[in-house]
Amino acid sequence: MTTVSHTAAPRQVPGPRGVPILGSLPQWKASTAEFLLRVQRDYGEISRIKLGPQNVYLVSDPDAVGHVLKGNSGNYVRGALYDQFRIVMGDGLLTTDGEFWKAHRRAVQPAFLRKAVSAVGPYTVDATNEMLDDWEARARRGEPVDLITETLRLTLITLSRSLFGFDIRPATPVLKDVVDNVIEVMFKHGSVTEMLPSWVPTKRNRLISRDRRIFTRLVDEIRERHAATGEGRLMELMEAATDPVTGARWTDEEIRDEMLTIFLAGHETTAVALLWTLLSTANNPAVQEEMEEEVDRVLGGRVPRPEDVEDLHFTKCVIDESLRLYPPIWVYPRDAVDADELGGYPIPANSSVLLSPLVSHRNPRFWENPEAFDPHRFDPERAKQRPKMTYFPFGAGARMCIGNFMALLELRIAVAMISQRFRLSLLPGNFIRYGDTSISLRPMSEVLVTLHPRDTDSGRAPAQDEGVRA
Repeated sequence: MTTVSHTAAPRQVPGPRGVPILGSLPQWKASTAEFLLRVQRDYGEISRIKLGPQNVYLVSDPDAVGHVLKGNSGNYVRGALYDQFRIVMGDGLLTTDGEFWKAHRRAVQPAFLRKAVSAVGPYTVDATNEMLDDWEARARRGEPVDLITETLRLTLITLSRSLFGFDIRPATPVLKDVVDNVIEVMFKHGSVTEMLPSWVPTKRNRLISRDRRIFTRLVDEIRERHAATGEGRLMELMEAATDPVTGARWTDEEIRDEMLTIFLAGHETTAVALLWTLLSTANNPAVQEEMEEEVDRVLGGRVPRPEDVEDLHFTKCVIDESLRLYPPIWVYPRDAVDADELGGYPIPANSSVLLSPLVSHRNPRFWENPEAFDPHRFDPERAKQRPKMTYFPFGAGARMCIGNFMALLELRIAVAMISQRFRLSLLPGNFIRYGDTSISLRPMSEVLVTLHPRDTDSGRAPAQDEGVRA
């Protein structure tokens, strides 16, 4: 008698069928965030998306997320999306893997340790005070402000002064335009010009070359100032960094690429987080009142010191909840080197995996009423009840955002200082859309707010009907 062995067929990963040839590419391009949220809702925490010829796996199961970012992180490298980042940033912490990345991370890590970032506090206070003094004058004139412009300038100035010992204020108008261009370039639109080599003189390639020259001149200026003054802790680390194998100093290109990476990634993400936190509190009067009461009680009208932020418990919860709903880096692409298994489903070698804090943070299995803004869900006792990797606004594992401690300190100081002096209300008619790029969760248009100084306006700014959507 012959025994026949039956091998179980691998489980098919569920997902939308899409249309012939293109798959789900039209829905992806129409609104990436909305599409990914629908995919999780309709197909579960591990699903397959066909984007043209490519299969992409959207993963939000907490155990599977932890497996990719921590348990088997060596098998998951930077995805093809990061090739677009490399066009602007070169080979820096955001775009590299392996030993090169490890050596560079070790070289700059001391500037971002928890103890070290307390030195950033006074720089944040000074830059925020400068912004708020300008807001006072604009409020008297009845002028609204664009929160995107304001928060980007604030975080750029803070980063430049604290890490590089350089006052970048005179260059901020030009850099705002350059950063906007860079965000546009780094997001693939599926156009023919994106496929052409860099030497073809298209409008896009000319713009990339121009912005690269501007950044390079800025880097040279910062390095010259450091050589003359010795100021800037991160600049000091980079100038002294050596290759662990050869002992050679970092090349000019290596220093430039890391500076561009930290400038672009560092100030953009913190600015976006600050913007969403301010908008979220402005749209929730009860939250705003509770936070103002805590800030007034803890600080007593003085500016916050780094050690004060630990006493601003509710303010921390407000920021954490904003990072849940609006994580600045909301998609982490990874490519599987070897075949793997996630949640019982096979993941083929060389396939792409998408981890999305935005999607994971709105999973109703772990977040009750996930679309609501509820800072108290981060009260310590409630937070303990959630499984790990249901919340990861800064990533996790070895590649967790190097600047997370610095960003959180900046956010807590800036949010507290703004709430001491102003209440904000969204200008009527604003409709804020986000999630159309896979770079950062920056709104797709300006965000105009009215300024209400607290010492002259004891009334509550009128609630707006306008909303925020993906």
